[in-house]
Amino acid sequence: MKKLKSINLIIIFLLFTSCGYSPLYKDLSNINFSITLSEVNGNRTINNLIKSKLNNYNSSDAEKKYDIDINTKYIKDIIAKDTTGAATEYKLTINATFKVSSNDYENEFLFKESFNMKSISDKLEEQDYEEDIQSNLVNIITRKLILQLSLVK
Repeated sequence: MKKLKSINLIIIFLLFTSCGYSPLYKDLSNINFSITLSEVNGNRTINNLIKSKLNNYNSSDAEKKYDIDINTKYIKDIIAKDTTGAATEYKLTINATFKVSSNDYENEFLFKESFNMKSISDKLEEQDYEEDIQSNLVNIITRKLILQLSLVK
């Protein structure tokens, strides 16, 4: 029985070490490009969050320099109501369009992230929760953008 467990562990180990797995966001901290925001339109709160995330990628000695135009849209839809007609669940959606250009590259990226949020009786707590969700969705969008830019040759 012990020998069977050992063989199973060895097989599992071999499968995991030879499967070729590598983390998607593995080397996003060692990126050698600079981002300059040219034009920013849309929801001010979302745009400020995106700007703060992308400011980390502003380097004067970078190999590649990208100019980015941002257009965002924030949608808060009611998707469920109780018997009195009060909202019990919302769908929060962020649409972000990034027009990226540099000397030898031009592209447009569209990202859409959404999250279903339950209503909270304390409206101040609900507002704080909504802001946390917005921040998390913006984090996902900016990481996707950085990943796409890092793949550009």
